[in-house]
Amino acid sequence: MRTVADYLAEALRNLGVTHVFGIIGKSICPAVLKMVDYGLEFIPGRHESSSGFAASGYALQTGKLGVAFATSGPGGTNLLTAAAHAKANNLPVLFITGHQSIQELGIPQCQDSSSYLADLAEMFRPATLFSKLVERGDHFSTILNHALSIALGPNKGPVHLCLPFDVQTEQLTDFRVVIPEPEPLISVSNLNRILPLLQQSSHPLIIAGKGVTRARAHDELLHFAEHFNIPVITSPGGKGAIAWDHPLYHGPCGVGGFPHADELLNQSDLYIVLGSRLSDMTICNLKPGNHPAHLIQFDADPTFVGKILHAQTLHITGDLKDNLQFFLGTLTEQPVVPRETTAVDYTLPLPDLPRLSLASILEEMSELLPYDHKLFVDDGSHGFHAVQRYKVKKPGSFVFDAYFACMGNAIGMAIGAKTAAPEETIVCITGDGCFMMLGTEINTAVCNNLPVIFIVVNNKQLDMALKGMEKTTGRIDGTLYEVPLDAAKFAESLGAVAFKAETRAEFTSALQTAQKLNQVTVIELLTDRDEIPPTAHRTVTLN
Repeated sequence: MRTVADYLAEALRNLGVTHVFGIIGKSICPAVLKMVDYGLEFIPGRHESSSGFAASGYALQTGKLGVAFATSGPGGTNLLTAAAHAKANNLPVLFITGHQSIQELGIPQCQDSSSYLADLAEMFRPATLFSKLVERGDHFSTILNHALSIALGPNKGPVHLCLPFDVQTEQLTDFRVVIPEPEPLISVSNLNRILPLLQQSSHPLIIAGKGVTRARAHDELLHFAEHFNIPVITSPGGKGAIAWDHPLYHGPCGVGGFPHADELLNQSDLYIVLGSRLSDMTICNLKPGNHPAHLIQFDADPTFVGKILHAQTLHITGDLKDNLQFFLGTLTEQPVVPRETTAVDYTLPLPDLPRLSLASILEEMSELLPYDHKLFVDDGSHGFHAVQRYKVKKPGSFVFDAYFACMGNAIGMAIGAKTAAPEETIVCITGDGCFMMLGTEINTAVCNNLPVIFIVVNNKQLDMALKGMEKTTGRIDGTLYEVPLDAAKFAESLGAVAFKAETRAEFTSALQTAQKLNQVTVIELLTDRDEIPPTAHRTVTLN
């Protein structure tokens, strides 16, 4: 007979999981130690939320299950933000939290996870696709199979299991895990309705969201756009769905976008939306009278489909890649309606500033990196500068979440991706605000020999909040750091190699050196505090 912890570790190994992320504590010890015994590498984080983000980065990089764990009570509550982030990004992550022994329920205990204090199973329910307290060992097989089928199913996302100490150590005579097999879900009847809509449209437009990268559907996007000669724009999170210099690409729209892409939004009579919720970050510049007549929306999640725009909507559910492949496979050599499309320069001039411009750095940065790299971009004004200016060469190599928008998420995600792809160049752009939240994860990267290159944009303020508040209210309360961060010194104290850059030449030299060193490196980029981020589209009115 073996324990529940034995069977869990074996199941994760059989699923192809190689690394797990978290912070250990008494209530989760049996499960974590068995994971190590079964050959899974344990990456101990410095904060549970970062370990959750790392598991998401691992899942995104591999396409497999990510695993994050924490002890009971506050260890579990610290994972909640990462769970919601994984849900917003459709990333299959198993979050595991500890719990006091079932036999001791009702006794006040340190780091209580029961319904008497912090009920983790209940807390994780809205932040995941499934959350369950496992009260008996003989129930665990059924519950784990159900959780895995949801996490790895058509609408991928996070799940949570809360494992009491005595359940983890309970011995079982039998345990069966069913490894989920991918099952194509194709909307055949609705796919057959696409061609007539394309044929009657005079100004169709493809809006590519982050779902293109999640589904690894970059080739299918290109085939679709080129076959019908349709211009492509990207949502902020969809940046990198297509190479920046493709003749059919007309730039990013919305917050961080260029005016040209927003003009196309307002002129189109048919949107083909690939993996985007059409949030306020994407369609903030769409005028109410310019909604398209028709909308074709590919989205595995029906929550917002047909509810955002005043357009007749055709919903294509299921996996984006599978559906596009099926539709493209049905096309014959019949003539395509000719459309005039020409490559355009959708960019804007760089700002003229007395000090270092972040936009100017980002516009040239991809030239300094190998083609096979992945860039994780944190949330803040620096993120939207990157959406606008970074020139993505390899589709799928740009990762940015403009939807749930957790500050600091890119730090952990970059670490998780590097564990999964040690030979790939992994770069993270973060800000001084994000870095002060979760920058201690630099030490996680150092201790585990994960040479990520971190670029910390330091303008000594919460820049996006400051510029937005200043414009809409005339005030900047709580947005300035009276004692600014010295990111280079902080990074060195955590064991990383560090550089400061106040000029483009200094940054170029630091980035080139970082790639040669193959060590965890932090480049502190001291930029002009007055540079205006491309975020002014989205404003609020305070009454």
